[in-house]
Order: sequence, then structure tokens, then C-alpha cells
Amino acid sequence: MKPVVWYIKDIVEVLKQRQRNEFDGNVIVSGERGNGKSSIICKMCYRFGSFSPQKHQVYSREEVVKLLRNQRYGLCWDDEAVNSGYKRDFQNKAQKELIKLVTMYRDNFNIYFSAIPNFYSLDKDLRDLTFLHIHVIERGLAVVHMPLQGRLYSQDKWDMKNNARVEMSWTNKIKRNPNFRPPYHQLSTFKGYIYFNKLTEKQDELYKKIKREKRHALYGDSNDEGEYTDYTKDFYDNLVDLLLERKLSEEGLLQVCFSSGKKLSLVRNYLSTRLKDKGIKITVGELLKLYGVDDNAKKDPKAQIHELIG
Repeated sequence: MKPVVWYIKDIVEVLKQRQRNEFDGNVIVSGERGNGKSSIICKMCYRFGSFSPQKHQVYSREEVVKLLRNQRYGLCWDDEAVNSGYKRDFQNKAQKELIKLVTMYRDNFNIYFSAIPNFYSLDKDLRDLTFLHIHVIERGLAVVHMPLQGRLYSQDKWDMKNNARVEMSWTNKIKRNPNFRPPYHQLSTFKGYIYFNKLTEKQDELYKKIKREKRHALYGDSNDEGEYTDYTKDFYDNLVDLLLERKLSEEGLLQVCFSSGKKLSLVRNYLSTRLKDKGIKITVGELLKLYGVDDNAKKDPKAQIHELIG
């Protein structure tokens, strides 16, 4: 049987129909870096008349929570969801709040788009709340997945174990034949393929501009003209401040490096240098372990840090 083929307008119509029927719609878009995750989300968003890139294109958990809580029948485009829903950060208080918000405010009927490289690096509770998973295979082509319905006893809506076995058989075939094309329709969650074009020049320019501005506000990884540099003063000074304020965990630092395209080992080396320049003898690793320590603990981490300053 010939696989189902979707187009952007088809997916958008399904999502609009969910809103008309008073349902929300959580859509995860996964895929390798540079394959077009943001492009396909952006193209879907532009088909909603209410879409405002400056408002709806966001880069932090706090912005996501604000949109989902305060708007109805709206949009939220979490362009780097590794910052808001990373599964290794599942104990984070703000992440628990996000999961709670996505659950509690389902009657706000928002469409929540998330872009993440690996679907299974997303917190399980957020995966279970996902209505649609779109995996970008290559530029212009993606696979549409939906969770299995009607299961009473299985907790795995995405049939992970069975589909992993199918993918493993493809891996062995690719080793023997590099030209082998995986038959994605064999996956139990498969619902069709979707084709999409690249963004228009104007859309791409605006997308990149907002991305630079908002990431700079979070990480300081671009200069005032929006041009990226490898190692800016603000970027590392901001991270040092977060470390000293106990607001950066090991997982958080990994997320920052991932989303800003920097190598973790190099970032840690630069942070160590900045700490030494400030006369601080405590190591980066020790500071990361102080993440989220209660101020009422027996020994205040701030006092501990001051003791270690030369």
C-alpha cells in the first residue's frame, strides 16, 4: 500500500480542528541539527493567522510557561526545547512546573511546538502529552508519528521497544548497503510522510534575527550587531555569575553548550580561567554540584565560596 503523504497545510488543518474541538495540540519536531526542524515549525506557524514571531518564538522555559498560562487558542514555538524539557533535568523545580502547566492548562487550547534533536531526550511526561511527533529525515522530508491509542496496560504510547528493534534491523542493512532507505512505514507509530519547502528569504531573516536577540538575552553568545563569535566576554561572565548564584547545574551547562554550538570541555576550561582571574579557588565541578542548594542548609554555599576566594 502506498504510504500517506502529508503537506504543511494538512498538518495545520488537523491542529486547527483540534482547537475548534477544544483540544490542545503538543507537537514535537525532532531531527539532526541543520536538517530543518525550525523551518518546518516556522512554516506551520505562519499558517495560523494569530502567529507573531517576536511573541511566539521562544527560547526559555519561563517564556514557554508564560505563553501557555496566559493565552487561549494561541501558539508557542519552543525553538530549543532541550532548554525546557530535557529529561536529565527532570528534578528541576521549573521543569516540574512546566509539566504541570502543560497538563493543567490544556483547556487553554494552545498549539505547543517543540524542536529537539532526539525525541527520547525529552522528559517522558512531556512525551506522553505529545499529540504529534514529526521527525525530519532530511531537508524537505519528514516522517509523521502519532502515539498508539486504546492501550489499557502499556505505559509506552510510542511503542519504543518494538520500534527500536525495527530500527536496529535497518542499521544492520545500512552497514551492508549504504544506499539502503529505511522503510519508516514499518514503525507502529507511523502515520505518513510530509514534504516541506525552505523558508522564504524574509521569513529566514526574521527567524534568525529573533533567535540571535533572544539567545543573546539568555546566554550572551552574540554581540550587539547579532554576529556570533566563538568566545565573548558576556557569555562566560554570565555563566560564571550563574555558577556563583547556584543557578547552573551540570545538565544545565550541557544544555547551554548544546544550544549555543559550543564544546562542553572547552567551555569548562574557559570558565576555570575566568574563576581563576576572579581569585576564586573553587572548581567549576564543585560549583555545579552546588546547584539549587537550599539557602537554609547548615553551611550557606555563598559563604563557602567566599571562604575559597583568595
